[in-house]
Amino acid sequence: MNRNIRPTLILLPALVATLTLTAHAQTPITEDHVDIGIAYEGGAFDLHVHQEDLGLEYEPGDAVLVLGPAARTTSPGGAFAGFLGPAGSTVYILPATETEGLPFLGFGSEELDAGDWLGSLTLSLASVSGPGEFSLWSTSSLGQPQLLMSSGDGITGEDSLPVIAESHAHYSLAFTEPGDYVIGLRASGTHAVDGVVTSDVAGYQFHVVPEPGTWTLAALGLAGLAALGRNRRR
Repeated sequence: MNRNIRPTLILLPALVATLTLTAHAQTPITEDHVDIGIAYEGGAFDLHVHQEDLGLEYEPGDAVLVLGPAARTTSPGGAFAGFLGPAGSTVYILPATETEGLPFLGFGSEELDAGDWLGSLTLSLASVSGPGEFSLWSTSSLGQPQLLMSSGDGITGEDSLPVIAESHAHYSLAFTEPGDYVIGLRASGTHAVDGVVTSDVAGYQFHVVPEPGTWTLAALGLAGLAALGRNRRR
């Protein structure tokens, strides 16, 4: 065998994995402020991804939120044990506070007009596809979690969070295993003219890559290929 081609053959499986991931998500978002956005147009909800720093919007299936090595941590146990596992369990968290090396994910309804809605809206967990469990929570001033969404005990109508029109909020999200996830979300609310409105399920993509070596290769491949497929919706 020609010694000059061995490195290429060794890297081939990782490159194939990178290309496979890119086929499912054209634009990787690895850091900076990004929102799961909720808008309302033509009598229907518009759920999307809003990359604020670049002023770009994507369909949920056209972007992937990447959790690199900085997301890897352990469960503190106690009140968190029920959804993050016993103290010391490995878990991958996208925190509610801005963290270097991770996307700063918010939930934004600034595009909605508060005068158009009767009461608050609801963003509900409809489905979770992936190798582990998913959860979303807020934390009180005393450090206690308020669990809002969790796939660990089955998905019900209680897996939801309230949304106020013209607002913006941040929550902590966790995944129990590395790999690819699709989180299905559905918006609902009572419009002053259109009445009760419920959206279709929007599938938001997350890629949990905890190992630095794999992460570096994937980031290089995704960034290069995504530049060709970047889609500005508005």
